[in-house]
Amino acid sequence: MTAVLAPGVLGGRVAVVTGAGSGIGRAIALRLAALGAEVVGCGRTGERLEETARLVAAAGGRFRHAVVNVRDQEATAAFIRSAGEPAGRIDLLVNNAGGQFFAPATEISARGWAAVLDLNLTAVFAITRAAHPFLAAARGAVVNISLSGVDRGSMGMAHSIAARAGVLAVTRTLALEWAPVGIRLNCIGPGTVVTGGLAGEAGQAILDRLIAATPLGRATVPEEVAELTAFLATPAAAMITGQLLQIDGGAHLGPGLHLIAAPRP
Repeated sequence: MTAVLAPGVLGGRVAVVTGAGSGIGRAIALRLAALGAEVVGCGRTGERLEETARLVAAAGGRFRHAVVNVRDQEATAAFIRSAGEPAGRIDLLVNNAGGQFFAPATEISARGWAAVLDLNLTAVFAITRAAHPFLAAARGAVVNISLSGVDRGSMGMAHSIAARAGVLAVTRTLALEWAPVGIRLNCIGPGTVVTGGLAGEAGQAILDRLIAATPLGRATVPEEVAELTAFLATPAAAMITGQLLQIDGGAHLGPGLHLIAAPRP
């Protein structure tokens, strides 16, 4: 992938990335650090965060990290304070941590439903609210990593689509409420991004169907999501707020989404 943003464009800025230990979150952390930001990451696995730290350091960047379960609101509030207090600001918050499983709605238990909404909606709101004073101090930005097709539905994903639709609604509401203090909030809807996490959730057959449902005929790569995320933190995006930016090769437009996970008889 061709990098298009100017070197050093995020110099002097503080960026927080959840789920920074692997996949899209790691790619975002690496790109933000390469562009000059001080990146503060969290995740559930210390070893993965250490690997992200090694990759950032090898490229000459800065990365601090902490092991945090984003569903623990007290822990995430403490993490946000530790990220924002040294500089007195947070310029960018990237809510990337999340996860789900594929299942027809009739097979999603109450516990499974609650867990997916807690991780993908409630945790995002809690972290974003905790970051508000630091974002306001910087007139900063929030990027919520969502899903393609969140505004039209996707079979086998009732719990996750409901959560991400909620995040989009919160994003647009806070874009209105927080505009007076200069905070911008947007969602990114990646298409199929083949990471270890998705492969474990979906399996190869569903991955093949997802890619087949993409008009441009390929998966989205993590670095493409990272470049768009970084762009939204630059002055060039100063008038972009309350949006869902789809980076999915047109998957949200096509008719093939019904192929992803048909209900079992």
